[in-house]
Amino acid sequence: MKRIALFLSFCIILSKGTIYAQHPATDQNWNTIFHDNFTTLNNNLWRIKNNESHGYGTNEEPQIYKSENAYIVDGKLVLKTESSNTNEILICQLGNNCHYINNGGHKYTSAEIWSKTTYRYGYFEIYAKIPSGQGYWPAFWLYNQTPDSQTTDCWYNEIDIFEGNGYLTDSVTCNVHWNFNCPIGNINDISIKIPTANYSQTYHWYGLEWNENEIKWYIDRQRVRSIKNNMDGIGIQNPMYVIINSALFPQDWGCGTNPYNIVLPNYMYIDEANIYKLICDKNTIINEIFDYNSYYYAVKKSITLSGSSSLSIGQNISLKATDFIELNQGFEAPIGSQLFLETTPCE
Repeated sequence: MKRIALFLSFCIILSKGTIYAQHPATDQNWNTIFHDNFTTLNNNLWRIKNNESHGYGTNEEPQIYKSENAYIVDGKLVLKTESSNTNEILICQLGNNCHYINNGGHKYTSAEIWSKTTYRYGYFEIYAKIPSGQGYWPAFWLYNQTPDSQTTDCWYNEIDIFEGNGYLTDSVTCNVHWNFNCPIGNINDISIKIPTANYSQTYHWYGLEWNENEIKWYIDRQRVRSIKNNMDGIGIQNPMYVIINSALFPQDWGCGTNPYNIVLPNYMYIDEANIYKLICDKNTIINEIFDYNSYYYAVKKSITLSGSSSLSIGQNISLKATDFIELNQGFEAPIGSQLFLETTPCE
């Protein structure tokens, strides 16, 4: 008897083109739990930062976040960066550390939005066009932490779905930052630069799949990176906020009398934001699927298929299970069909 047991993701490509069943937007194993196409700026979904800065010391960023810098135009969220309208002046002299007058004299304003709710695991994506120009630091990221304390419940969690560098428009950076110590001290990180088309000229999908075992990054709905989610033997397991912002790099990271040859104003555009969650049916054992049209697509405990479950020409099928997927002798996926199989945790 010929048998294939799946303990990792597996794909059979039997037709030309993209295997769309792998993406949550077209994969019935996923459920949409958050969708915003930005016809309005929905205050029930987002907290818009106002009169807030980010970072301190050498990590302090030179912009203040203003709520009026986030607005809707033609069904797109716009995050605008511009010169500050206040009289506060940024002090930055060649050879010296940069600092801000009275700990608040920022020369620029920009925008940042946070989800009102935290999310634990899922697939997160936006469709966006991000600004170019020296100094720009747009990002789409997940973040949360407990305060420093003397208890054992201290942690810092951050996953950067992407960070852009406006001076280098042919790539983005994908990062994980973490710390599980009390009090929270130096933050550990894993980073990698991912080549992409010029992100300042066209819209691109930026996505992340996160579960208890693995973190996977996507650009234009194609996987570009995957790591095990087991940093320090723990991994990123806590619920996190979803954040979209257009920032400027801290001045101390490249300080001079004219630190930025910066184009103002400049804009980040977001056309759509989605969050998907796997549908869990993880106590169910499947022995054969006789009708893929009526099958309840969800993550099962196990799936075993043979000739009774063979695919038909033109079918595009995605099956997921927590324990294993087994293909026995007689199972067929003919030319003109697509099959994606994956073992995955589900919550």
